[in-house]
This record gives sequence, structure tokens and C-alpha cells, in this order.
Amino acid sequence: MQRRCSRATAPKRIALALAAMLAGAASARAQGRAAVHAPASAAIARAEALLRSGRFGEAATVLGGLIQEDPANRRAREMLAFAFESSGELDRERRVRSELAAEAPADAQLQRDYARALERSGDYAQALAAYRRARSLEPDKSDAALDAAIDRMAGRLAVEVAVGFGVSSDPDAVANRVQAGAAVPVGSHAHLSLLATRSSSVSRATLGSTQEIAAGASLVLHAASGAALLMGPRFHSVEKAGLAQDLALGGALSAQLPLGRFLLAEAAGELETPWDDSAITVLWGGRTTGGTGRLYLRALSSRLLLQAGGRVRRMSIVEDMDRSAGRPTASQELLVAGADFVVWRKPDAAIRGEMLDEALFAPASFSSAIVLAYRHFEAFSEATPGFSARIGLLPRNSVDELSAAATLALFAGRLGLELRAGLGRDHAREAVLWRAGGALVWSPARKVRVALQYEGALESVSSLLGIRNAGGVSCHVDL
Repeated sequence: MQRRCSRATAPKRIALALAAMLAGAASARAQGRAAVHAPASAAIARAEALLRSGRFGEAATVLGGLIQEDPANRRAREMLAFAFESSGELDRERRVRSELAAEAPADAQLQRDYARALERSGDYAQALAAYRRARSLEPDKSDAALDAAIDRMAGRLAVEVAVGFGVSSDPDAVANRVQAGAAVPVGSHAHLSLLATRSSSVSRATLGSTQEIAAGASLVLHAASGAALLMGPRFHSVEKAGLAQDLALGGALSAQLPLGRFLLAEAAGELETPWDDSAITVLWGGRTTGGTGRLYLRALSSRLLLQAGGRVRRMSIVEDMDRSAGRPTASQELLVAGADFVVWRKPDAAIRGEMLDEALFAPASFSSAIVLAYRHFEAFSEATPGFSARIGLLPRNSVDELSAAATLALFAGRLGLELRAGLGRDHAREAVLWRAGGALVWSPARKVRVALQYEGALESVSSLLGIRNAGGVSCHVDL
């Protein structure tokens, strides 16, 4: 009997031992997972604190170590991509976001984040596809920012045509201008601009008049870093009162180069391009050759923009009395320093669509904001007697100016309003300067933008005297 009981209870003892072993193993695994989870949570918390304090490089180091231990940690990888984005490491950010988007093709937010990286890389075609993929994953969700991004990418990949008409006046002449052009994308990182202008100017004092034609082609290149380059030939023809005709072939060059996260350098050069500062300069067939350089510093989360720069140029006009003497000339040097401060802004309130500026060079953004600005100008001019007999330039300017500009995008981006004004003082002559103007922008469809603009000014840092008025209307269409 005793033996029977021992044999009967043996299987039970074995079962109990196995259960104890399994329970111990499960407890050990649970403790192991907790041990792994605890340092992961600590690393995430540490990285979040570093990101909030702007120490992006240290945050990336912490997150990189965590991902080596746990490659599938999505939260850590998303934070790492954000750290790379904040520190301007675009290539590394794009690589991480590409991997996340590929692993979760049904996640709309990851597709959208990847699209943003592609856009900042200048890969507009792939960015458009990624934005559209994000939209298709949430077709019923209202998302104005995503719709605007799709419009922006589609606009940058579209052929854009532009036409415009403008008038200007000063104490000596009245002028009008008709302009037409087109911008044709060449891949994702370039476009070709063609622009032609016909201008005419009539003297207020005599019966003299001038007709001129200007045309140019520009190749515009964009880099992932934000750098841009424009270069191309320019043609200018002037006919003065049907008597004197003058032709010139020149060129233009313009460049933008980011220098880290906070600095931006700009440089431009022009050779025998039209000098169209005012109606009087058009009347005398003005041309200019020179160079400009500026340096910008962004601070306070881009709310403050400091700038300093200078310009050197030579201007010439048509000589209709003694053409053997050549074109009368003048030279000018200009120094400028100042600051812009964004008092209020609402970037998501913007005119819909994506259009280029009137020179068909860079995107013309228009979002709701209020900006206060200060400028100090120092200008020095010198002219030959033949030039001074026709256009009067002030030999010296020393101007301080305060200005304000307000832009509002209304009715879901269909209508935009801009108001701007400035008041300055020329200390070299103890004279008061002012300017005021504005613009009304209408976007009846996402591929169409119409702008009506006007500005009036009493004198200016261009050293031309008297009250000047300029206005016009333009229309840009994406095909």
C-alpha cells in the first residue's frame, strides 16, 4: 500500500516541479523585460529633456545608443529624426524617416514627415508623391496644412506663365511697362525662366519719348541645403525719340548660400541690365552694371532678422546729342544695415497655391504677419556733366528709416491684403522721406494668382529727387 501511494504521487511531484520551473522562467523573463524597459524609459526621458533645451546633438547620441540596443523602438527613432531635423542634418534625418515610412506604409503621419524631409531636400517629385500618399490614407480628414503642401509641391513642378502691366511717374516723366514670361521646371532642382519687357516713357517737360525692349533667359538652380543660383544673358534695346538707338548684351547672376542654421549670404551681379528705378531712368535708356552683397542673421526663432550689406554700381544713359562721346555715366556706392522683427505671424494662414516672384526666381510667399523694420543707409554718388544735365543724383545720402508691413491671408487663402509704410530722415540734407503702399492679392483658383500693387514715395535712397509713384497688376498661372 505504501508503495502504491509513492508510485501514484510521483507524477504529481514531477508536474509540480515542472510548473515551478516554468513559473520561475516566466518570472525571470518578466524581470528581464522590466530591466530592459526601465533604462529605455530613462533614455527616452533624458532625450526629451535634451531636445527641449535645444541640445540636439546630445539627444541624438542618447537616442542612437538606445536604438543600438532596441532597433525596433519606434519612439526613439522618431525622436532621433526630429533631433537631426532640428540640428540641420538633413541627410541623416531623411534616411531615418525613409526607413520609418517604409516599415509603416499605412501610417499617414510617418508618410507626411518623410514628405517634409523630401521637400526640404529639394526632391519635389518624391515629396509630392509622399504627401499624396499621406492624404490617401486619411481621405476624410480635414487638413489644410497637408492640402497646402500638396498644392505647393504641384506648383513647383508646374510650368508657370506670368503677365503684367505697370505704370510709374516722377517729376520729370511718366512710363508704362508690359511684361510676359514663363518658368519651366528642369527636374526637381532647377527651372528655366524666360522674361521679356516692353517699356515706354514720355517726358513731362518736352515732347521727348523713349521705347525700350528687354529680354532675358535664366537658369535657376536649387540645392537641398537651401542654396540657389540664377544666371543668364540679358538683351536691352533703346530707341530715343526715334533718333538714337542703342543695343546691349549683358547678363545677370544671383546666389543665395546658407551658412549654418542662422546665417544666409546673398550676392548678385549685373552687366548692362536695364536701370528702371524710375520713369526718368527709363526715359534716358538707363543701364546699370554692378554688384551687391548681403549677410543675414536669424535669431529668436527667426523672429529677428539682422542684415548688413553693400552695393556698387555704374549707371549710364543714352546721349542723343553727341553719340561719339559715348554714354554719360554715374557711379554709386550704397551701404545698408538694419533689422526686421516679426511682431506677429500665422504661417498656416497663407495665400493658396505656389507662385514665383515677378523675376521668376524664387517662390513668392504670402502669409499673415506683422513686421517692424529699421534701416540705415549711406549712399555716395558721382556723375559726369552729361549725366547730371539729364538726371540729377544727390551726391550724399545718410538715411535712417523706420517702417512697418502687415500682411493678411483671408477666406481660406483666396484673398490677401498687404499694407506697408515707412518714414525716414536724410541727415545729410536734413530732409524727411516717406513711402507708403500696398497690394491686393486674389487667388480665384489654386493655380491662379492675381496681384494689384501700388507704392508712392517722397525721394529714396536711390538718390533720385521728388515724389515717385508706381503701380501695376500681374497674373501668374500654373499650367
